[in-house]
Amino acid sequence: MYYIIQENLFKEYHYNTLVEYLNRYGLEHETVPFRPFTDELVFKTNRKDVFFFGSVNGAKVAEKYNWNPGTLFNDSHDFEVYGPKYGKHLLNWNYVIQKASEPLPLQMPEYFFARPAKDTKSFSGSVFSKGAWEEYVTELQATSTIGQLDAETKILFAPMKSGIQQEIRCWIVDGEPVTISQYKIGERVVYQNHDNNEEAYIFAKDMCKIYCPAKAFVLDICLYQDEYKVVEINCINCSGFYDGNMSKLIQALEKTFGKDELPENNRSMEIVNQVFKDRKY
Repeated sequence: MYYIIQENLFKEYHYNTLVEYLNRYGLEHETVPFRPFTDELVFKTNRKDVFFFGSVNGAKVAEKYNWNPGTLFNDSHDFEVYGPKYGKHLLNWNYVIQKASEPLPLQMPEYFFARPAKDTKSFSGSVFSKGAWEEYVTELQATSTIGQLDAETKILFAPMKSGIQQEIRCWIVDGEPVTISQYKIGERVVYQNHDNNEEAYIFAKDMCKIYCPAKAFVLDICLYQDEYKVVEINCINCSGFYDGNMSKLIQALEKTFGKDELPENNRSMEIVNQVFKDRKY
């Protein structure tokens, strides 16, 4: 495939690692500018077998070019869709979804978690107090829009969960967790590759058997009270890389969406597949 990467979006280390492996595998790519509130991407290629890495807004614009696969973002990247599928496997299983303009749900405690129901990145999921949320909504109503957020935006609310032990990102391609990275320990941001975390792999694989919103996506999970739970689903085109293994990710994307076998990946993928095959569940 051909890779188009939105500039100034990913941290330098992760961008350099991605580009390093694209070069190593002889995969054509280019970095392109994208300005907010525009509806065009400026690129050179005429190819249609394109995979896009960038922002949510960039991914939405990329849809117009009929690339294959282009972006995997779809209407299933929505808590209203996948929440009922995962049920009690969710960290925020006792959620309520309603419009931003509606009064705060009565059952919410003084401190609660709120995030957009869809994977729009219109604001980051955070813990709010009732007073802080009311101030936020007042500002919303006064300005009619805050970024991509407006009065009709669906918001997920859930009682705050304290004592989350770990937060982990899993990159899923064709129903298989291909690389895993921790991104938090408690409240501390800690990026560490977890490809050898067998329990996280098994949980992610089990969740894939329940539901996959796309052929490739990102599944964020956490360790809470010594049990793994689903935090949220994200679009694979628009998610930070943390300490995921870029080589494995590119190999998996090419195997699933590309046409040609990568020159360096035969033996490495055999080893990875054998490790997973030998696991006992």
